[in-house]
Amino acid sequence: MQKLSNDIIVILSSSAFLFLITLFIVFLLMAYKRRDYKHLQEKQLLEEHFNNQLLRSQIEVQEQTFMQIGKELHDNVGQLLSTSRMLIGLAERSMTSPPDALFTANATLGKAISELRSLSKSLDKEWLSQFNLIENLKNEITRINATATIHASLQVTHQPALPSSKQIILFRIIQEAIQNAIKHSGCDKLIISLSKQDGHLVITVYDNGKGFQAEVCEKGLGLKNMESRTQLLGGKINFISEPGNTTITIHIPENKNHYEN
Repeated sequence: MQKLSNDIIVILSSSAFLFLITLFIVFLLMAYKRRDYKHLQEKQLLEEHFNNQLLRSQIEVQEQTFMQIGKELHDNVGQLLSTSRMLIGLAERSMTSPPDALFTANATLGKAISELRSLSKSLDKEWLSQFNLIENLKNEITRINATATIHASLQVTHQPALPSSKQIILFRIIQEAIQNAIKHSGCDKLIISLSKQDGHLVITVYDNGKGFQAEVCEKGLGLKNMESRTQLLGGKINFISEPGNTTITIHIPENKNHYEN
């Protein structure tokens, strides 16, 4: 009887010991998993921070390049075109009956100079600092409708509460979506809308074109660039497309913490 009791004690002790060893191993595995997960999170945060800084640097470089191009366009190319138009004007006045081609050339040069001034202005840093998303979207709509091939409209129920630097980035995202629709979708209807939802600025770009499959495009059509710029603004972008219906939806937080520089 004593021996049986001793055997039971040994079995119970062994079982308890094995249980404690198993419990210890489980705790070790859990601690390792937590540390591994924490390390993965830190790595992801570092990668995200690096990508954001890289994008910011690229945008800064682009802005400097645009400023230089704008200056060159205004000071050099603009002056050359103005001189050419003046010479054409002198030629017109020196002729008793100038050919129609000369009048057409003069008018075309005048339009080119006007377009060049607008482009030069859009690349100026002071103009960029006063950038207004809605006004520039209205200009885009006017430009698209002037082609008479696509009917474009802008629906605004909320004015963006974002600094100009963020509005410029957002405009480039929308502009990319517009260009994709014009170049690739074969649409004849384009609708851009801005609204507010749960503290977010919500932008949708809709077209009635042939659609696309994002996974098939392998992030082509500028989709990857649109996603990167949206992430830089702390937002999200969603693509829903099928034949006859493509909607790109962008959510940008307007919370002060997200957009203060």
